[in-house]
Amino acid sequence: MTGSSRISRRIRKMGVTGLTLAREERGAAIVEMALVLPLLLALLMGILVYGQYFMLAHDVQQAANDGARASIVGLDAADRSAVATRAVARSLQAVGGTHSVAVSETSEAITVAVTYTAPQGSLLRSSLVPSPDHVIHARATFELPVD
Repeated sequence: MTGSSRISRRIRKMGVTGLTLAREERGAAIVEMALVLPLLLALLMGILVYGQYFMLAHDVQQAANDGARASIVGLDAADRSAVATRAVARSLQAVGGTHSVAVSETSEAITVAVTYTAPQGSLLRSSLVPSPDHVIHARATFELPVD
């Protein structure tokens, strides 16, 4: 037997072994992906849900701040309440969903409380991952100037 025929026989043997090894590695990769992919998708959904929650919570708090700040220009309690309600509505108009505003007033301060409910199609209402409540509460207080 010549040297070249021994080499070609070895290459053929290695080719079959290499092909089998490649199939086994592909199979292992598919199994690993099947195990890890649901975890990665759940992590991604969690990032999206909590990202939307934190964005909405910030927007609702900012709307409460805007309402409290705007209410100071009102002449009486009813006017201050109307001004605060309009300011909150203006701040939340791009967000969607429903909100309610409660304005309370003492002799020293005006407090604006905003309750926001996320819309039906929101990620906060999905059941894919445990998510925070779809109702967000925020409160802001503005002290009245002393006479």
